[in-house]
Amino acid sequence: MRPAGASPSSPIAASALAEAERRVAWLRLLAVPLIVAAETVPHPKEERTDFLVASAIVLVYAIGMLFWVYVRPVTPRLAFLGTAADVGAITALAGLSGGAYSQARLTYLLVPLAVAFRFRPGWTALASSVTVVAYITLALVHPAHKLPHATRYIAVQASYLLWIGLAAVLLSAVLERRTRSVAELAEVRRGLIHDAMSAGERERRALAEGLHDHAIQNLLSARHELEEAAEAGGHPALARADRALEQTIAELREAVFELHPYVLEQAGLDAALRPAAERAARSGGFRVHFDLDYPIRHPNEVLLFGAARELLSNAARHSGARNVTVGLRRRDGTIVLAVEDDGCGFDPELLPQRLAEGHIGLRSQRERVENVGGRLEIRSSPGRGTRVEIRLPC
Repeated sequence: MRPAGASPSSPIAASALAEAERRVAWLRLLAVPLIVAAETVPHPKEERTDFLVASAIVLVYAIGMLFWVYVRPVTPRLAFLGTAADVGAITALAGLSGGAYSQARLTYLLVPLAVAFRFRPGWTALASSVTVVAYITLALVHPAHKLPHATRYIAVQASYLLWIGLAAVLLSAVLERRTRSVAELAEVRRGLIHDAMSAGERERRALAEGLHDHAIQNLLSARHELEEAAEAGGHPALARADRALEQTIAELREAVFELHPYVLEQAGLDAALRPAAERAARSGGFRVHFDLDYPIRHPNEVLLFGAARELLSNAARHSGARNVTVGLRRRDGTIVLAVEDDGCGFDPELLPQRLAEGHIGLRSQRERVENVGGRLEIRSSPGRGTRVEIRLPC
């Protein structure tokens, strides 16, 4: 009971399933008034009161499903149960409005086509077969089957349903192959991004270690020599050189931290975020507030730390904020990193334009987050600040 060619745990598959269910929910809702309107056409039917009551119940069911798929998680089980309920609802309406001759029978066509977009060919074939059986059973038990030429009419209608079912199975097979190809390409892309990120991190770490173990140590040694020379009554220029070396050492240590924050390795994400946020606060002229409660370690701490630094840097350069809050918590089986400011904000719909202008920071972070199965959400509006939230599985 899972979408064709996709892993149920894949964010892409979950998004595709949710989108398909929403489209089907709209089709389901639109089908109800069509069925009711079609019953104004004269044809053999039973008591209209029962049909209208059943239509009202089905309408409530359709509205409920539409509401559910927009506000609640969509799962393959929901799609499966919804399909079974659709067959039952169509059969009930057709049974109350003419059996094999009911205009409601036309909505049986919805079932195999809707399933084809959501499930594998095997499930599509099963749903199509159930639809045909439901129609034939309804037609044969309804009193209208005794009308002249009813048997031939039922056979032709069942054949149409079989034909639509076959078309749906073929469509499902095509979609499965296409989905599998897209999933394979996405997996290759994720692997390439992961390799590029790993290579970049290794290079930054090697560079940081080289600067720390060689350049900074050499400068510290030279400064020590200058201090000894100054104590022996050296030239005033020695003091100026000593101050220059002190400033250079501080700048190099800052660069080493930016390249590879050793505190992240030693003390974890919580401890590493504080100095990074304080640096950004000094640069951007805002007050930083912390809501950090994540004492355990996470396999993607480097990714989260890099994303936090990018978001803090954006706040320092673009937001004009007076206050920035950095949050890190565990919630519902996920780690949630949030950076929120009270700055000028922006229209998220302008992100593609900013990307075209060369501002690739947020897009780059989103790809990194999604590459490990996470999600990055941006909530902002002009004059009302910005909140960026990153969620990763624990």
